[in-house]
Amino acid sequence: MLYIYQADSERLRQKKELKNLLKELPGQMHERAFRYKFEQDAYNFVLGRLLLKKGLEELGLGNQLDHLAFQKDGKPFLEDVFFNISHSDNLVVCALSIKGAIGIDVEKEKQVTLDNFKPWFTVREWDDITNSTSPIRKFYWYWTRKESIIKALGVKLSYLNQIELDVTQDFFIENGKKWYLKDLNFGSDYFGALCSEIAINELRIK
Repeated sequence: MLYIYQADSERLRQKKELKNLLKELPGQMHERAFRYKFEQDAYNFVLGRLLLKKGLEELGLGNQLDHLAFQKDGKPFLEDVFFNISHSDNLVVCALSIKGAIGIDVEKEKQVTLDNFKPWFTVREWDDITNSTSPIRKFYWYWTRKESIIKALGVKLSYLNQIELDVTQDFFIENGKKWYLKDLNFGSDYFGALCSEIAINELRIK
């Protein structure tokens, strides 16, 4: 079973002050929250950690946020559970799995200059995007999937153009290993994608 927790940071912002929310998180996270230039970004950061805390507790793993460690690239991790957090605008999501690596990405649709993103796609992918009846929506479909993949693999953004997606498949092969993909529905304004090391047979969104 894979789990995804979601919440609206703007609603939370209207109800509680940041300093009160931080009381629910370890002290090491307080300084990080106040480093953000914009208040919305701070709320997104805090809400992501609160969703992780809720997920851990509901999975019977207890509050492990004090044990959060970081890889060399700065990615946070825990020893006995896989998780990944993403946010865009007011939407914050957290995916958890106890059986395999996982990556999640969410993006709110907005107008972008597509040519700025061309280097991150293969020739075939770019042709598919630009020849689509809705290039922006096709772009977001590819982007969220590719972002979820690099987050699951634990590689850098520069790896994006080394991944070529097949639009007819909900998986991809990396070094002979199969990884699973799933589109996520968070409303008409958002695009979301999940990448998992294990088959996505059961997915619970809360």
